Amino acid sequence: MLLRTDKVSKHFGGIHAVDGVDFTLRQGQLKSIIGPNGAGKTTLFNLIAGVYLATNGKVFFKDRDITNLSLHKTSRLGITKTYQITHIFPNLTVFENVRISAQSRNTAFNFWRTTHSFSALNERALDILEQVELLDKRSLLASTLSHGERRYLEIGIALATEPEVLLLDEPTAGMSCAETNLCAELIKKLNKELKLSIVLVEHDMSVVMGISDEILVLNEGRTLAEGTPIEVSDNEEVQRVYLGEGKACSA
Repeated sequence: MLLRTDKVSKHFGGIHAVDGVDFTLRQGQLKSIIGPNGAGKTTLFNLIAGVYLATNGKVFFKDRDITNLSLHKTSRLGITKTYQITHIFPNLTVFENVRISAQSRNTAFNFWRTTHSFSALNERALDILEQVELLDKRSLLASTLSHGERRYLEIGIALATEPEVLLLDEPTAGMSCAETNLCAELIKKLNKELKLSIVLVEHDMSVVMGISDEILVLNEGRTLAEGTPIEVSDNEEVQRVYLGEGKACSA
């Protein structure tokens, strides 16, 4: 198993945001986490990524105990997280945003060399921009991008850290239905073509049901159901608690 949690919990005082959740992710799998607002989805993400310290339980990556490792340490190991609110450098170009992220994985720098002289890093940044369909925007300031393009750029920045596991927290938030459908296609492409393991928190059920291998449903910090999209959509308890709450764009 590539990634797993063992009864992991996070309590904020008397609030049990995540309460004894077992989560698993196989190599190359695309798995979604869904549930009502306040179900604990983003908190579980933050426990895996090292943003929060666990109250109880364990997190394992390739059988290594990474419980309570800091965010930068889990990123170095190969787990990268995006955020609900886009994090980019608006006053740098699209290319520079991705190149800076790629540079974070290179520790052999000569202070007196210009960034343009690092040909391998520059080529990697261009390759990533092509993967996220922003190559033709590479010279533009990131601040000039549309909302959907900024989301793509953030995914590109994450890819530049060379992750084995990509945690995408509501990547289609604020997108139109047309943008949402394109973003879903991009995520599926990255999963299949790069064989990248992806965990997705998403409210759009057409995205979740259309691209997920498996789905974990949380409610009040606990596991409500888990299975294939068909198994989850047919689950009466899931239908009662959650399905129908989120947006749903048609393909």
